Parts: sequence; structure tokens; C-alpha cells
Amino acid sequence: MSVMLATATMPIVTCAGDPRRCGRIHGEELRGKIAAGMGRWLEALGETREIDPDDYLREFLADTDHLPAIERWTPVLLEEVRGIAEGAGQPFARILAYNLMDEEWSYGQGRRRAAPGCTAVCFRTAAGTSVIAQNMDIPTVHDGTQAVLRLRPDDGPEVLAFTMAGFIGLMGANAAGVGVVVNNLAMLPNSTTGLPVAFVIRGVLSRPTLTEAAAFVERVPHAIGQHYAIGGPDGLASLEGAANDVVRDPRVVDRILHTNHPLVNHAVSDEAEAERMYARSNTRARYDLVAARRAELTELSSAERVLSDTTVPVSCAPRRGFMTFGSMAAELTVPPTVRIAPGPPHATSYVEVGFSA
Repeated sequence: MSVMLATATMPIVTCAGDPRRCGRIHGEELRGKIAAGMGRWLEALGETREIDPDDYLREFLADTDHLPAIERWTPVLLEEVRGIAEGAGQPFARILAYNLMDEEWSYGQGRRRAAPGCTAVCFRTAAGTSVIAQNMDIPTVHDGTQAVLRLRPDDGPEVLAFTMAGFIGLMGANAAGVGVVVNNLAMLPNSTTGLPVAFVIRGVLSRPTLTEAAAFVERVPHAIGQHYAIGGPDGLASLEGAANDVVRDPRVVDRILHTNHPLVNHAVSDEAEAERMYARSNTRARYDLVAARRAELTELSSAERVLSDTTVPVSCAPRRGFMTFGSMAAELTVPPTVRIAPGPPHATSYVEVGFSA
């Protein structure tokens, strides 16, 4: 699918109250988009995994055991997922599996070798603020389900999360000035019992400070290799988490550039397969391009320009089943300025999304 969602029609759903209620609002407001996206996803699973999709999801959930980690580390998010299923009129198991996107990619690699890719640029400005920005590249079946969640929990800071309908969050920022963007590192060790990526992201966004957000990433067990670039009003942190360990990049002071190969966590078990993944995702070429343009990264708009580059490409039109689903650029003041393009930023405009007054 290659239909782009116009910026003006990207839904912004305000979810307020306890976690179950927030999830129900999400599910009810985006029910049609959830049904459409879920339908395409299930159809794609059936084709690529060569099995009935519901049978495959039962197998996936039976062979993995992420619920105990979710219940221990982010129980409020499990309640939110239950609420999404109720509001959307979808089985809980389907919505849960849908929120295990990176983990399902890892589990399904034996059936189909996927090569997801994302590009992140983060930096400190001359004025002393932090900017984080990312292009989120995921399968084209999700196109048309772009949405923003404005989450107003009973406890904790308000959160803006860019997402696909039915999913708890791909990246975002909170009103305290903490934000996170990510890069898949599936070549690092994984675990069938760790905390899934989406729950780590939202766990970060529930923290009021950069220090607490980074400590959360360093403390939890990780289901799959992932890079977390976290920013706050007072700085930046770059952490590569996987089942083996969480490694913080000690070189990071005022800049983070990252694509889909590890820079500091060197626990790659199969170098040959990793190289094939790097080639399929074009990770090194994307990294080299943003590194070559690093001097341009001085303010929020410059991050948007770099992420709109099509020469490698960094901003990816639909190709071989993947695309830049959306892009976010955020200046982490209190509250932050958050701008989102609901599609490849070279083809869809960034629009500012505000926190509550």
C-alpha cells in the first residue's frame, strides 16, 4: 500500500484518565483505522509466514512469554492495551501481538528475513536546548493508520506519542521535556521473556527526568536489540539495549546519530547475517549521509531537512514492503515543541502538535 495520509487528517486522540480508560478511548476513536490496519497486517502475516495468521499469532504468543515482564515493569501499559482491545472490539491477544512489533519481526525471521530501518539525529543547540528527531521506517501495510496520542494519565506527565492506530507508541515526548526515538538492532541478542520495545518506549515517556528515563532503560530486561536515544532539557543519552546488556555510549555529549547497526554494543552473534541485514536496510549509507550533514544540525528545522533527504534515501517512499511511516522532530523545552510528518517527510509536511493548555 502506498497511499499517504494527508497531514490535515492525521487524528490526534486525547486519552485522559486511568490506563484502562485511556486505552478504551484510543480503541473507540481509532476503531476503523485499527480494523483496517489489523486486517492488512493479518493478511501480510498469512502470506509471509505461510500459515493461518491467527494460528501464527497463537504460536508466537505461546512460544514467547513477555507478559510477566510487562506486568512487572509496566503494568499500567498492560491495562492500556486491554482497554484498546475493548474499545476497538478486537481480541486482546491480537492487540497484544500487534504491540509486539519488533519482537514478532525477530520471532518470524526464520520464515522471512526482514530488514527494518530507522534514522535518528539528536543534538544540543547553541541556545542550550535538546533536539531529538527520527524517521520511523516500518512495513507499508500500516500506512494510513498514522495517529498521535495525547495521553493525560492520572499519574505522571502528559505524553505526545506518534503511533499507528492500535499501538501504544512508536516515539514521543512528555510535557516535562523528556523524549525518546529508537532504532531496531535485531542482530543483537534477543529474549523471549524480556520487556518489549513499545513498553520500554512508553516507560521512558512516563519518567519526568532524563536521568530517571535512562536508568529505566538500563534497569529493565530487554526482549530485543534496540537503540534508545533519550533527550531532556539538560542533555542527551544514547543506549543500546539487548538481552545481553545495555551499553551507554560514553562519547555522547551534544550529538547522537544512529541508524540500524550497533555502535557500542558489540554482542553480534552472527556477523555474516548481520552484514546481510545491514545491506538490506541500507544502514551504513544512511549513517554516512547524516554524519556528512551533521554540521547542519543546529535547530529544529535543520533536523527536518536532513530527515527529508532522498538521495540515499533517508526519507523512504514505499519500497520492498517498507516505508518511512512518519517522522518526528522535537525540541525538548518544557513543554516541548513537537512536530510530526505522517509519512515520508519529503512527501508529507511536518505539523506541530501541542500539549494541553
